[in-house]
Amino acid sequence: MRSSDVLVGMPPPRNPPDRPLPPELGPASSHGYNCRCVARHFGLDPAPYGELPACSLSERQYRKLLMEAAKVQDQAKRLAVTRNVADAQRKYARMREIAQRLDRTDLEVAAVSDLATLCYSAGDLRNARQCAEAVLNVFKVSAVAIVHFGQYAEARMIEGSREVAERVLISLATEEGDVAKARELIAGQRRRAAFRKEAGPDQYPPELLDVHGVDELELRIFDVRVQIAAGDFAGARTAIEEIVAALDALAENDEVRERVVHQQAMVRAERARIRQAGGEDAEARADLLRLTAQHAGSPLAAKMGIGLAETRALAGDFPGAVAAIVTARDELAAAGLTGDVAEASHALGTLLLHAGDVAQARAQFEHAGTIRTANGDGPGLRLVDTALARCAAAEGDWATAEDHVNRARESARTAGDWADLLHTDFVAASIGFARGEDLPAVLDLLLPLTLAAAEYRFAFASPEARTAWARDIAAPTMGMALALLAQIEEPRLAAELVERTCAVGAYTGTEERTLDLTGGLPALEVGPATEGLPLAALGSVTSSLPLRLAPPPALRWSPSSPMELDRWLAVAAERYRLPRPVADTVETWPAAKAGRETFLLRFADAGHTFLTWRTTDDLDTVHTHPIDFALVGTARQILDAASPTPHEGESVADAVRRSLGEDAFGSFAGEQRLARALALNLLPADLVERLRRAETRPLLRIQPSPSLAGVPWGLLALPDRRADRVLEIDEIGLCFDGDERVLDVADVSLLAPSAIPRRPSSADGPPVYLLDPRIPGQSAFGELGSVLGKQDATSPLIRHLDERLADGPVLPAAERGLDLVRRTDTDRRLLAELVAGPCSRLVFVGHVSRVRDEHGAQTALHLSCAADLPGTAAPIGAHRPFTAADLALSEMDMPARVALIGCASATDFGLAEPFGVLLAAVAAGAGLVAATVWALPTSAAVPGADPMSELVIAVDTALAGEDPVTELCAWQRSRLARWRERPEPVTSPVFWAPLTCLDATDDGKTWVR
Repeated sequence: MRSSDVLVGMPPPRNPPDRPLPPELGPASSHGYNCRCVARHFGLDPAPYGELPACSLSERQYRKLLMEAAKVQDQAKRLAVTRNVADAQRKYARMREIAQRLDRTDLEVAAVSDLATLCYSAGDLRNARQCAEAVLNVFKVSAVAIVHFGQYAEARMIEGSREVAERVLISLATEEGDVAKARELIAGQRRRAAFRKEAGPDQYPPELLDVHGVDELELRIFDVRVQIAAGDFAGARTAIEEIVAALDALAENDEVRERVVHQQAMVRAERARIRQAGGEDAEARADLLRLTAQHAGSPLAAKMGIGLAETRALAGDFPGAVAAIVTARDELAAAGLTGDVAEASHALGTLLLHAGDVAQARAQFEHAGTIRTANGDGPGLRLVDTALARCAAAEGDWATAEDHVNRARESARTAGDWADLLHTDFVAASIGFARGEDLPAVLDLLLPLTLAAAEYRFAFASPEARTAWARDIAAPTMGMALALLAQIEEPRLAAELVERTCAVGAYTGTEERTLDLTGGLPALEVGPATEGLPLAALGSVTSSLPLRLAPPPALRWSPSSPMELDRWLAVAAERYRLPRPVADTVETWPAAKAGRETFLLRFADAGHTFLTWRTTDDLDTVHTHPIDFALVGTARQILDAASPTPHEGESVADAVRRSLGEDAFGSFAGEQRLARALALNLLPADLVERLRRAETRPLLRIQPSPSLAGVPWGLLALPDRRADRVLEIDEIGLCFDGDERVLDVADVSLLAPSAIPRRPSSADGPPVYLLDPRIPGQSAFGELGSVLGKQDATSPLIRHLDERLADGPVLPAAERGLDLVRRTDTDRRLLAELVAGPCSRLVFVGHVSRVRDEHGAQTALHLSCAADLPGTAAPIGAHRPFTAADLALSEMDMPARVALIGCASATDFGLAEPFGVLLAAVAAGAGLVAATVWALPTSAAVPGADPMSELVIAVDTALAGEDPVTELCAWQRSRLARWRERPEPVTSPVFWAPLTCLDATDDGKTWVR
């Protein structure tokens, strides 16, 4: 046989080896074609190279097998794209048989690298890893053979297989939490891709040059997975949308259509996962539904159906959900997707466990465990063990439960997966708490993991991810910890845990990039997808700026006592590898005026709502109270029904009419019933008793939880007794002898979170007025129209402003009061210029809204800002709102006193992350901020009167005085007296009760994180 017969399809060898046979190639090896035949070709002794089957093939036989191999590989790839694993594996087995007959290492490693991908997609992680590592090992040997024979062109034929194998290892590293390894492998792939492109088509075939950018898009999908593993959900979300757009642009390209379809499915499944983790359940479900429809009848659709079935069960269709999972599992099993089959069994077991069918649930978890054991799926097996632990605990088999959970904990610890360790420790603590034995040992486990769960939240860049983590992980652990602390009578630790939770609230990272609000463009690194955008489109760029929520600093409990939690924090940091940055210790209490007792109330939601209160006269004596979630829910329902803040789909006018109805704030009986119901549900008896026996009027300072942010605390009635049974709404009067309100016995203000950094406020000077700014593109009668209505020289507010002008200059400069209202130039540039100089206070009256999602950074003031000004909010027509993020990212300093008179401007505390315009103003230097807890009705609600102007005058007068909190509370008491004497719409608390002050002037902190 001619030696050239075995070289069909390969470059002919040119030069004989000039060195001895490398040890890696003996005794018989191959590097893409038969080494023995090559040896003969060069007249070398063939003995060291071994005899291989390909030596006996004719050229015709060789070519026929080579063509079959190409055909079989194509068929296998098509089956793999549809996730038909079983048939694809059979095709790859045939391809390997052919490769071995041909002695073609390039075909062998191509089949094995594809098998690695296939096994990974099927959840067979053990074989996926083995295949990928085998390819890389063979590549090393082949590289030696290539050098030995000088056949460098052959490197091109196996390069692609190395890339495919490495991508499997990237996925495995990402799943195992080894972010550094995954990033290293991705970077290596990009370096080699750049080298190949530089070498060009003369050196590499088109499929290795990524002509259409599909390989790079796949690497970007891997980047997204790494970002998710690292907690950067915001970056992942942004990247995914860019990848989706790029893939859509390639969808009609015939050369890459099949790969694009596959990648589109990959990236949309990732987007669904991100949305689910971020609490966007509806959007995640929409993604799953689209994928199911696009791939109907395929294994991918069956896999997506599992997630949809779980949603179906939550909606109440348990039988339908079970049937859907069973059907999906059968389809996945037929396709050979064992990992997905295990996932389906686990999902089915979870549903059955929730339904109380422990035996059936256990059987499903054990089935999943058998598969995951065979697949070498460590993270999956930890899930199985924790699920089986829950099953055993449900039946009171504590020993078995502990065996399972201890195995899961050890696995997580060995793997270094600290998020998994948190989860497994939580299950262990749950079992210990339910068992009720050795509760101090349970506390040793539970309290550090509760603190760690709270701290892990801050590792996420995305507010959606932080919120989902806080809701699904941190809150349940804290709820259990607080229940345990109550059971073992540790009120101090419980109170410290609540105070540490309440300390959260500041965004950090703002020192990295700033917005120049005086007209210049922000210094941004604009990526390729946004280069060349006009200024009007800048909102989409700046909305992704890195405002990260910072963890609380070190706290101190009282002058005589450090935090007892500090030692538990040290344990948590060591056990869960938490970063513990060094920071100044911050006091958790404000200074109190001599002779005046100050009450400090902090609420935290963790299943139930927990209240802790103490006084500045006795900081080391603490009172803690759990408030049942049902009571909090009832209070919210009552308040929501009465508040003028519009419900979803409700017009402003309808909301005001509802609020001024007989059962709400339109009658004294309705309003009193509301005040009494709120008090019975929210104010504990010991607090009421202490307030009543205070010798002088105390100050009540409150940091509400998100569920209680809209409560008008001063309006609440003080009960005289407590009922021994659940009362109907019409019976609550049995608990009251009179109509004494909190305002009657105390002054009330909001308490800023301890972790909000403070900048020194600007120097004293004229007042700044931004009154009812004209908003570009908005009619005076539209949704963002006038809030003050038509003003003239005789209007009370204008006369008040004229008096201010008579006393001295104001900003912006004006000749008369009318010149300060409905201006067109009161945008962010003017605001920045006005507060840059000396000023005593800022009074804003206008629209405040949440312009996007549920996170404080996107609450906004509506100034006269045109859409072409830089900022983080998307434009509303010709207008761009001025957000809390804009203020945080700018270098603007606030004056010492600020009024934000607008719809629900004080509801920062109602957000998952309470850093809206209220607290952003504090962080920018405001010591005191007056704001409102619900939407203010305009004066149009009561023709012939102007309650809005009355409120603005009262606020401006108080902010100009010595003690704004005391003066505003005194004004509200006068309004309460008028309401009692003359209960009619014009005197209703709906106009004056939502006003509150966040007072940080006595907190003694002027620090910047």
